[in-house]
Amino acid sequence: MMVFERMARRHWAKYLPHLTKVLKEEGKFEEETSLAAERALKDLAYQVAKGAQYQATRELVLQTYILLEPEEDYQEQEEDEETIE
Repeated sequence: MMVFERMARRHWAKYLPHLTKVLKEEGKFEEETSLAAERALKDLAYQVAKGAQYQATRELVLQTYILLEPEEDYQEQEEDEETIE
């Protein structure tokens, strides 16, 4: 679970800065990333136990619980940087 927790914390801090800020202000950032990691591992274990392929299922689970879509502001920031260059 530690790997998924670290992955969530890094990803959320970078790509979800507003959510991260709110969760940190509420003192829930570590709790929420830990819960996401726990859910991801449980889902992965369940799917693999049912016969799903590990690697493919891991990728889907990561997209669902850990590697969430970046916030709109983040995408706009990337586009602005590309325009400047």
